[in-house]
Amino acid sequence: MMLSLLIALFMASKGHAQDHEVLCGHRPTFPNSSWLPFRELLEVQNGEFPWQVSIQMLGKHLCGGSIIHQWWVLTAAHCFPRTLLEMAVVNITVVMGTKTFSDINLERKQVQKIIVHKDYKPPHLDSDLCLLLLATPVQFNQVKMPICLPQKESSWDRCWMTEWASTHGHGSTRGLNMQLKKLRVVQIHWRACAKRVTQLSRSMLCAWKEAGTNGKCQGDSGAPMICANWETRRLFQVGVFSWGITSGSRGRPGMFVSVAQFIPWILEETQREGRALTLSKASRIPLTHVSRCSIFLSLGSQILLAAMFAGDKSNC
Repeated sequence: MMLSLLIALFMASKGHAQDHEVLCGHRPTFPNSSWLPFRELLEVQNGEFPWQVSIQMLGKHLCGGSIIHQWWVLTAAHCFPRTLLEMAVVNITVVMGTKTFSDINLERKQVQKIIVHKDYKPPHLDSDLCLLLLATPVQFNQVKMPICLPQKESSWDRCWMTEWASTHGHGSTRGLNMQLKKLRVVQIHWRACAKRVTQLSRSMLCAWKEAGTNGKCQGDSGAPMICANWETRRLFQVGVFSWGITSGSRGRPGMFVSVAQFIPWILEETQREGRALTLSKASRIPLTHVSRCSIFLSLGSQILLAAMFAGDKSNC
């Protein structure tokens, strides 16, 4: 009887690990009680935006971006003009798992393919989106997680725009002098924004700095606009930064590509490459819960083994 229970427990543990899917929009280093803090620190904390990446060319920052899948990074199309696309893709890498380029624990991944939206035709930025297929998959952990993608446009509880900015240090290269910054922003109604921005595309959305908050952003091409959803307690990427001067400041909104409007394109392109992205479900289990469950199963196995050996001794 004990042996049968042990085998069943082992198989359940093995099956649970195989069926596990990482919960997007989840920050393992931030407890649920503080996922939407009333008062937050101005500086970005470790693991606060674990999907944020820096897209680099020859080791220097080119654009911001976000992890949306173990194989995929989302960014802006204008980061890769024709002249850059003609260069070898081997020169493009993605840095992740850090909030500063001086962190020795950062991870650098090679880009295998650059997919620019077919309707992107500069100087117009109507479809300013780009997908990067990584050469090797991301191994998710406390500081590397995917961001959720919204299935439709919605209202949000709180939003941030994040960007890589220079610290004005005295390092030998620009790369070592950059760190991640954030700014609380609020979305502006499209009609109100259209009065400030001429020929505003319907595929764009606008946001500026939330009143009463600190910080500023200059605008980092391809950087994500992240918003919170109180009901699901998860974070979603609502936009990809496209253009704007002193973006997010009052009176001068930042322009973002609306991610929700391009979900069909993202799903189509990722499936075509054989690395299909599927939209997340709220029922998926976070990494922290899986690890606790694994520990529980492991302890259960030890208890059963001890009971088995104890039983064998009593029979001798």
